[in-house]
Parts: sequence; C-alpha cells; structure tokens
Amino acid sequence: MPRFFQLTWALLLILIGFTTAVTFIGDDPVVELSLGRIQGDTMQSFGNKTIYAFRGIRYAQSPVGQLRFANPVPETSWGDEVFNATSDSLVCPQPGVVSLMSEDCLKINVFTKSFEDKFPVMVYIHGGANVLGSGHSSYEAGPQYLLDQDVVFVAFNYRLGALGFLSTNSSETKGNFGFLDQVMALEWVRDHISHFGGDPELVTIIGISAGSMAVSLHLASPLSAGLFHRAILMSGSATNHFDIDNLFWTRKLARELGCPMYDPTDVVECLRNETWTRIVEVCKAWETYQLVNMKWNYEIDGHFLHNHPTELIKEGNFNKVPLLISFTANEFDYNANVHLENQHLLHDFASNFVDYAPELFLYRHDAQIGEKLKDFYLGDNTTEINSENIENFGQIFSDAYIGHGVHRLVQLASHFTPVYYTRMDYVGDQSLSAPLNGENKPVGVGHADDLHYVLPGYWYGPLMAANDSDVFMMERLTSWFTHFAKTGTPLNSTDIWPPCNSTVLKMLYNGVVTQVGSPGYSNRYAVWDKLFPTAAQGGGAALKLSFAVAIATGVASRLIGKLM
Repeated sequence: MPRFFQLTWALLLILIGFTTAVTFIGDDPVVELSLGRIQGDTMQSFGNKTIYAFRGIRYAQSPVGQLRFANPVPETSWGDEVFNATSDSLVCPQPGVVSLMSEDCLKINVFTKSFEDKFPVMVYIHGGANVLGSGHSSYEAGPQYLLDQDVVFVAFNYRLGALGFLSTNSSETKGNFGFLDQVMALEWVRDHISHFGGDPELVTIIGISAGSMAVSLHLASPLSAGLFHRAILMSGSATNHFDIDNLFWTRKLARELGCPMYDPTDVVECLRNETWTRIVEVCKAWETYQLVNMKWNYEIDGHFLHNHPTELIKEGNFNKVPLLISFTANEFDYNANVHLENQHLLHDFASNFVDYAPELFLYRHDAQIGEKLKDFYLGDNTTEINSENIENFGQIFSDAYIGHGVHRLVQLASHFTPVYYTRMDYVGDQSLSAPLNGENKPVGVGHADDLHYVLPGYWYGPLMAANDSDVFMMERLTSWFTHFAKTGTPLNSTDIWPPCNSTVLKMLYNGVVTQVGSPGYSNRYAVWDKLFPTAAQGGGAALKLSFAVAIATGVASRLIGKLM
C-alpha cells in the first residue's frame, strides 16, 4: 500500500470515529500492543497480495536457568523500545544444525492482510514426534497460501524433547512443558490478535502429526477451554494406545549424563547445568533403527490433563468445537524401506516380531498382542520381511501411529460435536517418503504429504510455481480449511460432505475428484479396537460398529510414510 493511501486511510478512520494502533515506517507496519510497540515487514502471498508479517515475537520468557524444566512464564512489557519482528527466531533445540537453534525460542509469528478487519485466526501447531519441527516461516510454516484467503495466520515454537517433556513423576517436575508453552501461545493470541485484524472469538487450531496429537490434547485440557473455537487435525490424535514412559527416558538421560537418577530435585538441578546441545545429542543417540518412533509424550498431571484423552472424549468431557480430521492414504507404509538392503535386521524383525513390536508400536509388552498383529498384517508363519511384504509391515506403523488413533477420535467425538472426516488420496508431484515409479512420480501419498498444500516451507515442500500441476489441490485445501475456520463447515453444503455424528460415519475421499463413502481401513482399525478397547467398549456397541463398518466397506489398501 503506497504511503499516501496509508495516511489517507488512517485519517479517514479518525474522522469517522475509529482509532487504529497501527503506524508505518516506510512500508513496515508498527503495531502497539499492551506489551509495547512491535515492527514488522511485508511479504507477498501466492496470489501476490501484501502480507504484513511479524516474526520472532517473544510470547514467553526464555526457558533457561531455573525456567528450564519449569512451566512457561509470560513475557513482560519491553517498555518504549520498538520490538523488531522482521525475521524468524531460531528454532527450539532438536537434532539438526546447532547454529539454527537456541533455547531462547518461545517465539510466535503473526501474518495478516488487514489491521481493521476481524478475520478468523488460524494457529498452527507443528509436528515432529515431539522432538522436531518449528513454526519458522521458511522451514515449515509459510503463510503464502492461506493469506490469499481472508484469515490471520499464526505459528510458533514450543519446547521439544527432554527440554519440553522431561518428567520426574513428582510435584516438582510434572512435565508437559511443551504443551503448556502451546497454551501460553494461545493465550497470547487471545490477548493480542485483535491488534493484527484477527478475531479472538474465532480461533482455529491446526496441527500436523504430533502437532495434531497436541490439538487433541487441547480438546481434552481444561486449560485450553475458550482459547479456540474450531480444530483441524491432520494425521494424529492422542486417542491411541501409546504407552510411553517419560520417567524411564528421564532417568536414562540422567544416567548417561552422569546425573542423579531418582531424587527429583537432584535430577533436575543437575540437568539444568548441562548444555542443551549435550542433552539433545544424548537423546538423539537413542534413535537407532531410523524408524518412526516417539520417546516423549504427555503426562496426566492433574493440571494440563486430568485423565487419558480417550476417556475424557468418550465421556464428552472435552472442549466441544467443530472438528475437521484428516489423514493420508499411505501414512507410514514405506517407513521400513530404508532397511530393504539390511536383510539381517529385517529377518530379525520378522522372526522376533513379538519382542520388537512393543518398542516399535509403543504398547506395553504383551505377547498375545504381538502375535495377533503379526498374524493379521504379515501372516503367522512369516519368517522374512522383504520387498514383497515390507508394505504390509509398514501398514502396522501407519495404523499404530496415526490411523487407529484418528479413527477412534472420530468415533468418540462425533457423539458430541460435528466431525468432518477426510482421507487424502491425491498423489501429487512430490512426496516425503513414497518411492517413485517409472515416470518419476510418487506411487502414494505418505505422512505429511498433504501439509505442503497448506503451508509451504523447506521441510515439507517449497512454494509452488503458478503453473504447477498441484496448484488446484492447494486451492482446494486452503479453501476448505479457511471456510471451516469462518463457519465451522468446510463447504457451503453438508450434502456434499456430511459431518459424522452419533449414528452416521462418513468419509470424504480427496483424490483428483472427491467422493463420500464409508470410512476406509475400518477392517484394520477393528483389529486395534479389539486389542486396545476403551473402557466403554470391551466388545460392546462401539466395537461392534467398527466391525460392522469393516465388513460393509472391505476397504484395505496400501500406504506409505516417513517421520512424524
């Protein structure tokens, strides 16, 4: 916007009785918050619209010193100085390039096209198995697609790995620090987003993978009540069987760093004296098989979470907002392909499946569960995993980490709130994990392959060219998501995409064309329902419904995947 028109617009607002806390230094906007003034800069959307970008805003105090392994503390006023928010912050410590990281990472990005409107707000919670990822606008969370629509977009960093989820199982250190960071970021949005043209009463949280699991936790957490009004979950939900012992990993970390292992105060004080680089280095060494895995998870702490999210949602004791829930047709099917040449490891996986399975698929050791999973996916007599059946092996990762938890969330939540359920079947020109066919095109759509149609970035897929053959899918998904953020429905007509409810479960299959049908892979998920029943199921009505849908649909296809 030329400077003349900026000044004219500001004068007009004053004359008609409105005031604005926005001024401009050249083309750069300066917004006045209760915390102080903040200067941003401009970017261009995919459709060449001007985006006002405010990046690297501190929403919580730096979690260092005594604030490491402690609940986040809100940022305080920075006084008369103008806060420079013209570049992304360093990301939170994680395996990767150390120079790009800092423990002082609790920063938030805001992108808007207008300061005078009250646009719906979309807040992104990144994924990465609780050890990777960021809200960085170049790496993962670019606003260029969404800001062609009339929304305000927000992304942020939160603590990861041991720094975000370490727990001594005591009143002193309960864990959940990364999730409490997310709550504080949402509180920041509630308190300040109106200054950026956003409506604090119309906030949608959107998460991918572990970020989607986090969204499901915010559904279940009393601390998050009222902080959001819609939720989009892409490939993940905490309504699963995971049995992850944060205390075990905390003690393992302490032991390997030569710290005390048992007294909570001694453990934490010792680990506070270690460098974050050393902590990340030690934890990274635990990932030996190069397969999707999680080591850190939520705690039922009586504060952020009062019960298992499955139980809370089953009982209807959750934040009931409209839900849009998706997953990809081929989540982690090719997760194990990295080991196709490692015949000895694949042979050992097959011949000792029951022993490996609890670690690989995150459940408490039970030989019967392992035997039934092997029998269903590989066949009871299988002694080899090779190119002929490695996709079947990968399907276990797909269902264990993503599919069954998502399926269960849809089943449980749809009794209390509208749930729009969809599967991404469209195979685009690029994939994070799918092998290529003879025409150099991915053979499937793997985990997070749908994210780059919504948020461009280095990790998941760069900004598309205007003539890219996948642009139509970007326009479709951003239209669905922003319409959902505005209205609570992804389309104008629920006849085209009906929501799931207590009596009807429907899925929209999102390929080149879309079609609605019975939920896919229900026969596979019925196996997990039986192996890991909710307290209410135990072979009851919900389980019978799952088997009925499975029989009716008979859907069982092959998938693909990589990291969460």
